[in-house]
Amino acid sequence: MKKALITGVSGGLGECLAREYLKGDFQVFGCSRRRTDGVEGLLKEYPGRFFFCEMDVSTEASVKAAAEVIGRNTCSLDVIVNAFGILPPNSAKVLEEFGIDESMQVYNVNALGPLRVAKYFGELLKRGEEKVMVNISSEAGSMATHNHYIIRYDYCMSKAGVNMQSIILQRYWKQDGIKVLAVHPGWMKTSMGGQRAPLEPEDAARGIVELAKRYSHDLEAGIYFDYDGTPRDW
Repeated sequence: MKKALITGVSGGLGECLAREYLKGDFQVFGCSRRRTDGVEGLLKEYPGRFFFCEMDVSTEASVKAAAEVIGRNTCSLDVIVNAFGILPPNSAKVLEEFGIDESMQVYNVNALGPLRVAKYFGELLKRGEEKVMVNISSEAGSMATHNHYIIRYDYCMSKAGVNMQSIILQRYWKQDGIKVLAVHPGWMKTSMGGQRAPLEPEDAARGIVELAKRYSHDLEAGIYFDYDGTPRDW
């Protein structure tokens, strides 16, 4: 049975990704800072196939501890999807009101969190079959197609960092056969996106799972895509 690690599984896109992989007969290891009703539902619906482990991606010690726990339950991972992310109220402030020091947690979670996961779960991924890491990025991280923001300095800059990280990891892991993707999931109806968003997270999750499957082992293909497979300019 193939195995997937989904971070940010406590709700929204992460929970939908876990369900999508479970429907595809994967064993899923889900991680987040807390157990939610969604996590409890997955544990009840998929006993023996969904495994939950608490993990705070903002600290290296927590990610390392989670990797040790999961490593005792599997010798490999086929897919890793980093689906966590934060967008605090401070991000919506204009420059004169923006708390610059407050933005450090956004970088720590959004940009450095995926790198911590790569560092401590990379060995399991190297032993998998599909060997794909998906970093959930955003159109907000694109220099070319940026959505004309005059706010969200920290969020946009953190997602640009995710994109650069994905490029570097792809170079570093190429010899191991690992494919790295950075994916814009679309504007979704989640706690972050709000109810005005046009896209259901279930639809985004299906697209992302298909992308990971399509580009597995295609180390020469692009890295940055929309959830529906459309290439996105850096």
